Amino acid sequence: MVEVMIIRPEQEVGMGCCGGICSDRDGLIHMQDEFKHHEEDREALGRLYQETEREYGDLVQITFLDPRNMLAISLYFLKQVKERHLSFVKAGKYILFQMKYNAIFINGKLVENHEAYKRELQAETGG
Repeated sequence: MVEVMIIRPEQEVGMGCCGGICSDRDGLIHMQDEFKHHEEDREALGRLYQETEREYGDLVQITFLDPRNMLAISLYFLKQVKERHLSFVKAGKYILFQMKYNAIFINGKLVENHEAYKRELQAETGG
């Protein structure tokens, strides 16, 4: 089975994904608009998920994780290291430097864009 992890911000109550950086000019975050700047990315990832599900079905397991959920991210990479998909050092570099929105990992390896994702997934599944 091919394991895919996608870093995607989740909605929450409070300061939100940006810690207030993307608040309005008045310095307040208006909750109804708090995550609109991520909607386009979410829709693109949703389409990618649906295409993957349709084309590969049970051959691929996709996990969406919030970039703040470092425990789950670390566990994902430890599993990939254990299965020898990447080295412990490479996993550490990914955890420290690649946990950004919309980052996609296939069996622990960073994929640069959606086209590369499709190519890598095809190679990993043998299809």
